Order: sequence, then structure tokens, then C-alpha cells
Amino acid sequence: MESRILFVSVEIPKIITKNDLEKEFPGLILTTIEKSLVGETTNGKFIFASSFGVITFCNFNHEEIKSFLHRLKIKEAPHYQTALINQDYPMVVDTLCDKPLIDTHTIKYNKFNKSVASIISLALSQSVGLEIREKSLEAKMLESKKLYDKIENIKAKDRKNLMGFAGAIAKERFEILSQLYLLDKPDIIWDDLELESLYNQLAMQLELKPRFDVIEYKISFLKDSVEFITDRVNQKSSEFLEWIIIWLIGVEILFSTYEYIIKPNF
Repeated sequence: MESRILFVSVEIPKIITKNDLEKEFPGLILTTIEKSLVGETTNGKFIFASSFGVITFCNFNHEEIKSFLHRLKIKEAPHYQTALINQDYPMVVDTLCDKPLIDTHTIKYNKFNKSVASIISLALSQSVGLEIREKSLEAKMLESKKLYDKIENIKAKDRKNLMGFAGAIAKERFEILSQLYLLDKPDIIWDDLELESLYNQLAMQLELKPRFDVIEYKISFLKDSVEFITDRVNQKSSEFLEWIIIWLIGVEILFSTYEYIIKPNF
């Protein structure tokens, strides 16, 4: 016997707290798994609210998701499928499937419970979280290109903007490492080989590690770019100061020449 369950992860453009969920959905039973909130409703429905701006809906249809987002005052709720970054993954619960089997289209497993829902939700949330970061870095790559385009005209006064840009890049990397937890396996899979297999297969299908490596490369490239441009600004600033010193020395020589050579002869 088979049953089908749909997982949908959606970008949330505002911070959703535990108080927000409890206020809007008083019947929601909330627990914490992997620094994320897991809400269990009736009829085997789960909500996985991550700490990095993604909510995953388990066993909800699209109209229910729209309604949920609307109650959380997400203005893009009516058209979230086009306005917000989202990703879905169907699951088939098949009692004949003795171990997790995952391909590009479907998750197959012989059981469905809170732990299974949490692992799938975590992996899918991480995938959407990576896509959010990918888009953010694309914008920073364009900003970096603009800096290169005007590098010959860049001035010392631009140093403040460069420092702000460098800070934004550092913050991006910190948030990826500290919030997406892509370098750590979830705690709940340590004593369960099947859950570990489920997460590992999902991570492979969603290409979490290769995409993280690409993001790391882009962040390194941006960091090197900012350092190069900052060095260029510092070099120009040093050259400017050197010319000021040369001019001051020249002026001092002129005054000395006038004071000790020209003036006595008048």
C-alpha cells in the first residue's frame, strides 16, 4: 500500500519566531530539532521553520500553504510559487520499501514520522537556503564587477564603501557556516543508520556539498577582489601623500632659497 506526501520549502523574507507561530496557530505543537522549530498539526502534517529564513511544509497542499503564509503576514503569500524561492519534493510511503530510496523525482521509504519529516525538511530547507545565498552572491559578483570597471578612477574616499562590502561578504560566509550547518550531520541521525542514509541520499540528490563548494569559491573570489581593490586604493592614497610631501619639500626649498639667497641680495 502506498501513500503520497508533498514537501515544499519556501523562502521567508521576514524573521518568523516561535511566538509568531504560537500566536497564529494556537494548536500547533512545537519542538526544536537542529536549531529549527518543528510544528505538528493534525492528520500527519508538519511545519519545519528553520533559523535561516526557510519554512518547509510537509503534507500540505498549495492552497493550505498560501493560507499559512498569509496568516504569518507574508505579502507574497498568494503568489509565493513565483515570488519566493521555493522547492518541492514528493515522498511515497511504500511498506514494501525496506530502506530509503531517492532519485531526482521521488523519495521512497517504508515509514513516515516526525523524525523522517524533520530530516527531509532539513535537507530541502538547506537546498533553498543555498539558493538564497547563491542569488545574494550573484548580486555581490555584479557589484564586484562594477568596482573592477571603475578601478582606475577609484578614490581614497571609496575605502569606506569597500570596507562595508568586505563586511557583507564576511557576514555572508559566517551565516552560511553558522546557520545552514552544512558541515555538520544532524544530531538525530547519529544513532539511526536509515535516517543517516536518507539524509545522505537527499544531500547528494540536492547537490548540497558541490553547491556549498561553489559558494565558498565565490566568497573567496570576492574576498580576493576586495583585497586587491583595497590595495589599489591604499596605493593611490600613498602616492597622493608622497606627492604632497614632495610639494611641501619643494615649497620649503623655495622659501629657504628666498629667505637665505634672494632676500639678502635686495
